[in-house]
Amino acid sequence: MKQTTISIVRGGLCLLFYGRSMKIFTFFLLVLAFSANRASAQAPRSADELVVGQRIPDDLWDVPFRSLRVKAGHSDIGGSGGVKGRAFEPAVFRLRELKGRLIILDFWATWCGGCIAGFPKAKKLEERFGGKVSFVMVNNEVREKAEALLGRRLREYGEVFHYVNSDTLLNRLFYKRLIPHYVWIDGGGKVVAVTTPDEVTEGNISRVLADGGDGIRNVLDVDRALPLFSSASLPVKDLLKYSLLTRGKVYGLPSGFHSRKEAAGDRSSGRVITNMSFHYIFNKLFLEHRLKTGAQYGQERLVYEGRNLRLLRDTFFNYEFSVSGHLISSLDSLMLADLNTFSPFRFGLERRKVKCLVMRVVDSLKLPRVKAGNGRKMAFVRGNGGKEGTLVVENMEVNRLVFRIKQEGELAGPVTDLTHSEALVSLSLKLPCSLTELNSQLGKYGLKVTESEEELEFGIIRDQPVH
Repeated sequence: MKQTTISIVRGGLCLLFYGRSMKIFTFFLLVLAFSANRASAQAPRSADELVVGQRIPDDLWDVPFRSLRVKAGHSDIGGSGGVKGRAFEPAVFRLRELKGRLIILDFWATWCGGCIAGFPKAKKLEERFGGKVSFVMVNNEVREKAEALLGRRLREYGEVFHYVNSDTLLNRLFYKRLIPHYVWIDGGGKVVAVTTPDEVTEGNISRVLADGGDGIRNVLDVDRALPLFSSASLPVKDLLKYSLLTRGKVYGLPSGFHSRKEAAGDRSSGRVITNMSFHYIFNKLFLEHRLKTGAQYGQERLVYEGRNLRLLRDTFFNYEFSVSGHLISSLDSLMLADLNTFSPFRFGLERRKVKCLVMRVVDSLKLPRVKAGNGRKMAFVRGNGGKEGTLVVENMEVNRLVFRIKQEGELAGPVTDLTHSEALVSLSLKLPCSLTELNSQLGKYGLKVTESEEELEFGIIRDQPVH
């Protein structure tokens, strides 16, 4: 048994056992922690998970975690200024070093920009509250990845915290699917909150230090693999149709789109949209329509004709629509009908006659033909960091050219392609420039952009009618 215990400890947790002095409970936790998936966001929920209101096990105070410390001869943890020469070295850290303070475990990863963006705020809060509050940065990636990033942050920003690296134990005990998340442990070891970054404020910390912090909003832990907010008893296998729409941000869900897939096959059977505004939702649906139909135009043709721009752009919603069987082939139209019935808005496609810029072929003999041996390319090369540059096109369809010209040439209003040509062309244009200068350049290639009145497709968002 002793050999098995030693091999577990050396397996990456850097946990040193004290032989007979360690209690059976701690040993049990550590064995489970080692078996946990390092990518904690995908790990199964642990029966040993600690929740708000519980106290951490006594033995957890003395678990020696793999950590870092500033090398001898440099400033101690918590110092500031004069950090250019400071460097880290391996160390051991125990929570007992911070007992009596408010401990905030910050679960982060090197690939998580939102996690790293919170480091400066943590540094300021530690400095504000002195020895009353300590952040502990908990990372469960390969040791070298975390240490490289932390060393760079130390040199550039002077960020020095307490660290737990290559962790599985704390990720097991305080499991959440999303990072960053913050576990608040008071001086006596009680878990008083598990929150998102938004709750980590000077006011909330003061409240916890004063009276325990009742009223802090705890983060949910929503599994998007299941129908949103459903119970375990939902008969998912026999689900014919599922629809849900909520208003307001849900802390514990990421922002984005997620597709459901049918049980047997690869068809999309549903959409899950979480913590997104309806402006983004309709923009995404409009983009997908253009991709499916091959239409070449941008989001400037998404138009809102309503009075509640704040509700459209700045309010978060969560939406799911899923179907099965024969309904899958009609998923998009069914989902749009559902949104147009129950959301605050209505969305549709309309053709309108408007003034616009059109590109035409005026001399097909001048069209710049394919460059033999060259690959396909459309890139804008800026000069000296300014707006001006060169649009370089090699072996691309001419009917895609006008939309990139609009983007880089800063042309106002909608544009459309009337070249009716799928010929591959190669050319270069200096942009941005006036319409006259643009046509002077395009004339060499037999092309011209002119003002016209044409019937174009638009995506139109309106408020729901008031009855």
